[in-house]
Amino acid sequence: MGSCSYCDTLYLFSSKSDDYGQYCSARCQLATNLLVRSRGIEPAEIERLVQETYHSNCPRCGGPGPIDVHKAHQVWSVVFLTSWSSKPQLSCKGCGTKRQISAMITSFLFGWWGFPWGLGMTPVQIVRNVIEMAGRSKSNTPTRLLEKYVRLNAAARLMQSSEQATPATPPIINTPPGRPEPQGDERYMPKTVAK
Repeated sequence: MGSCSYCDTLYLFSSKSDDYGQYCSARCQLATNLLVRSRGIEPAEIERLVQETYHSNCPRCGGPGPIDVHKAHQVWSVVFLTSWSSKPQLSCKGCGTKRQISAMITSFLFGWWGFPWGLGMTPVQIVRNVIEMAGRSKSNTPTRLLEKYVRLNAAARLMQSSEQATPATPPIINTPPGRPEPQGDERYMPKTVAK
């Protein structure tokens, strides 16, 4: 049994690992590699992107910011099966609170019905939502989760732009021996469309 290097999820078997750790999924492995890559971005640029994101409009409702990463903690159970999660979402405080209240109601109604984890995890997830809602009202600065979100996106854009900057290798045209190269042949010339 181990713990994911990215999300701290407990797992029995890990199929994903690299120089930076062991992971519960390929998604967590990619996120860790993006965070490592983001260390090459200037701290001033990361701070600028964090502030720009924090003061932008909510991507959920379109309302004015500030926006941040808000987690909703939820659990549901059926007899011996219990599932719990903590899902982050980039949104304004109002949208984050609505999601957390919804997660609390779902946990309260459907969390208790599993043994033994349902009985234990239901109050934990409900309290996590309450702490999350109460803690954010005091803070007027971006959280570390928002910085992590910005770093992941900046590194993903950096990786995408570096992949696009690499020119694709032109296809190799093999011509049989004794045949001339297709230079000057209209069949191989680029086509132009008249407008």
